[in-house]
Amino acid sequence: MRVLDLLIEVESDPIRRAVGVSVQHVALELDIHKSSASRVLQTLVAAGYAVPNGGARRGFRLGPAAQVHSELSMEQRRLTDFARPFLVNLVEETGEGAHAAVAAGGWALVIDDVETGHALRVVAGKGRRVPLHCTSAGKCLLAVGLATIPPRLPARTTRTIINPRILQLHLAEIAERGYALDDEENHPGVRCISAPVSNGIGGEPIGCIGIDGPVVRMAEDELERLAETVMSTAKSLSLKLGEHHRLPGREPGPRDDVG
Repeated sequence: MRVLDLLIEVESDPIRRAVGVSVQHVALELDIHKSSASRVLQTLVAAGYAVPNGGARRGFRLGPAAQVHSELSMEQRRLTDFARPFLVNLVEETGEGAHAAVAAGGWALVIDDVETGHALRVVAGKGRRVPLHCTSAGKCLLAVGLATIPPRLPARTTRTIINPRILQLHLAEIAERGYALDDEENHPGVRCISAPVSNGIGGEPIGCIGIDGPVVRMAEDELERLAETVMSTAKSLSLKLGEHHRLPGREPGPRDDVG
């Protein structure tokens, strides 16, 4: 937490932000060995709370997981406040990791993530940004009009759709069936399913939730069943958001459950 405070302090100063927080700085500030300081920073990097600043001095800056709330609209914050119990339910029902995402700055921004207990699982991380054109979250957000197709569609794997016209047709299919599938399009050996979430059944879409896992468990003959679970959970979350959206002066709280 003291290192996180350092990162926040440096982030507020444009000059210091350009340099970042160094391993030596952390070691001196906490009076610990440089190897211990390095491990603390790498732990924060792995969780998305710190990122290398890319400079010659190899410093670190505040990461997207710490900045995520400041980027969100009121509706997106409401999704963040309510999504967690529904993601936990998805993990329990499917056995795979679950995520919630919104559109932000030309990416799909993961605003919450719940890992599965399996040893073989997809690397998670709240605050990470993933491409729009080749992830289930990104394609779901594109299909419901929360984002626009990027000008460049780089191939992440041999399965990535890189033709804008083909992607547009694919998005129309997603909008019709109600969920998006990433079939090893972003990472080989990984499949993901996402469904849109609105501010009430029949309301405006605000983001999406979904699951991700290895193809050895998310086999083709299981995809339809898993998609139904994701869509059902997304509708339940949309209903919960709609109920609170209609209550004047009511702010969501941590005690609100799936209900």
